[in-house]
Amino acid sequence: MLNYRHIAAALAAALLLGTAQAEPSDAQNLVDMASEEVLRLEQRLSELGYFTGECDDIYDAETRLALESFQQANGLEVTGRTDAATLERLNSADALSRQGYLTRFANAYAQMAPLEKGSTSGDVLVMQRKLKEYGYFAGEPDGAFGDTTRQAVETFQMANGLPVTGVADGAVLMRLMADSPISWSAFLAEMAAQSGDTGLSVYVLQRKLARLGLFEGSCTGSFGKLTEQAVRRYQRASGLDETGEADAVTWAALYAGTAGAPRTDALQIGDYGDEIRRLQERLNELGFFDHDADGQFGYTTETAVRLFQMASGVTATGLIDADTRALLTGESAASMLDGIVQARFHLALDSAGADAQTAIYQIASGLLGARFGFEDDELYPGFAFVQYVCVAAGLPVTFPEDLIRMADRQVETMEAIESGDIVAFQSASADAVTILLSIGAGDSRVFCTLENGGWVVMSYMDQMKDATVYCWDAEEAFGE
Repeated sequence: MLNYRHIAAALAAALLLGTAQAEPSDAQNLVDMASEEVLRLEQRLSELGYFTGECDDIYDAETRLALESFQQANGLEVTGRTDAATLERLNSADALSRQGYLTRFANAYAQMAPLEKGSTSGDVLVMQRKLKEYGYFAGEPDGAFGDTTRQAVETFQMANGLPVTGVADGAVLMRLMADSPISWSAFLAEMAAQSGDTGLSVYVLQRKLARLGLFEGSCTGSFGKLTEQAVRRYQRASGLDETGEADAVTWAALYAGTAGAPRTDALQIGDYGDEIRRLQERLNELGFFDHDADGQFGYTTETAVRLFQMASGVTATGLIDADTRALLTGESAASMLDGIVQARFHLALDSAGADAQTAIYQIASGLLGARFGFEDDELYPGFAFVQYVCVAAGLPVTFPEDLIRMADRQVETMEAIESGDIVAFQSASADAVTILLSIGAGDSRVFCTLENGGWVVMSYMDQMKDATVYCWDAEEAFGE
């Protein structure tokens, strides 16, 4: 097994460029170079990616740090001096650039044997110490990969946007040892929310409080009076300061003891772990989930669960409760390959009315500020967002073509688009045709996601003036 303690130490030295402190007078005493030689040195270091400042003729602390990073990456003695070996390597065609150096170490991490439960080694010990440094590991590092270490790895993966497996593979070790991972305290601070906030953190908060029987409103992702009251009740029951704000301390209490623990109640957005990964794989087999099984319960997973529940003829809550688990794992589980299921879905879409349009607007507005965080469809950007909203409103949209079939009325003026309309902006370039899917927000605006499944935003439609616009108006389509 590669020893990543040595890898991390070397890589960290290269990543420290520009962070170490030294007095300029100390740096200047290290070399005796003419000003034009210093300028050429900095220019060469800049070409190789080690020097990021403005090239001048002053050998200062920044120049020295860049030179030291070059020496470290190229296997030279790290002196900060322009000795003969350094100059020879620097001016050769084989000089290793900073990018090449980082790539080499990234490849080394990718080839590492993963650390997992049952492993016992010095590498596990180092990993535990790093997890403890960032606040994920509460135990005493001992080099043995047990349940506490697995839970710490899962929590680290969840907070840092990695697939939640509990296995410390190359991606985890690279992020933990040589990158700048988010600490547990910083993650909790990012999740903090208060009255008036919107977004995914509020949605997850509402779900967690609802599971505890403290929140009885709709989980819309908007922090209102009911959410504040539920937070206060939770804080009071947990012995916390009753502020009504979901601060880092409150989130820490909500997450306490849940990382990697088997759940006996319903799984929902914000949960993560092996069980969710297995259920995602099952939903994929049945044709409801077209994404990688990463063990994280997000919007796309909830959409797949709702579609499966619709296909199974049960209430589409988006929660994986005991009944849904049983249906999913059963031999006669509903499948998108079943013609009856597809016919039922198409009938539901064909009979959608104005009530669905109202629900679409309400759900979309509640998601404003949320982050979907996945790679979007190249031909139909925004599909996953609009699909989620439609499915949550009771419309079983399974493919982008379902939305295109609904949004078949071309509009000439933006004012003709109403709140809750499904809006498609078709634009063509020399290479391809792209159809941006969004939802009408009224006043010539739409709800849409930024590129690659990013944040849900509200945009003025006049910014899409070069596109052909189509929309679905349920009120006009059904005469209601």
